[in-house]
Amino acid sequence: MKYLTIIRHAKSSWDQPSLADHDRALNERGHRAAPAVASFLHKAYLGGGESQALLPKPDRLISSTALRALGTAQIMREVLGMPAESLLLESRLYLAEPAQILEVVRGFDESWRHAFLFAHNPGLHEFAERLLAREHIAKMPTCTAVIMALPTTYWGLADWSAAQLIGHVTPKSLERRFPELYTGISRSDGED
Repeated sequence: MKYLTIIRHAKSSWDQPSLADHDRALNERGHRAAPAVASFLHKAYLGGGESQALLPKPDRLISSTALRALGTAQIMREVLGMPAESLLLESRLYLAEPAQILEVVRGFDESWRHAFLFAHNPGLHEFAERLLAREHIAKMPTCTAVIMALPTTYWGLADWSAAQLIGHVTPKSLERRFPELYTGISRSDGED
């Protein structure tokens, strides 16, 4: 079994309209949401704190080269306590279509059991929809994590309609369920 956690980058800033899309950094809410989601994943799924691990810790974090995706990945890497060399950049993930994302996943090192992948909508959401066998992800606001199991021994055999949904975490769901721990990490109207 292989495990894939896909994460849409956290909320980015539009304060500088002249800035190239690739170079937009995280805004204040993005800087709050990324560590919150990472902390939840760490505690709920990866054995952080006092909980038992439900999944293997990620072997690698693979990120789009866009600053907002890389910033999200770096924050999560730090929260998960992973070394700097565990974060890899993949230029093909920038604004990638679902087929391109699948190609990246099929090229993962076969020794990895679990990988985190950071990318962009709409391609990332469409990728999740096509990869999942039965489940449906209504939408993926910024900093959403979708955790999936691929019933294969090899990344190279990953295919559409094969993955099983393990978890779907949004900043809004964390804020609603744990208001004492997570505040100000999503928009009040739930839209991103």
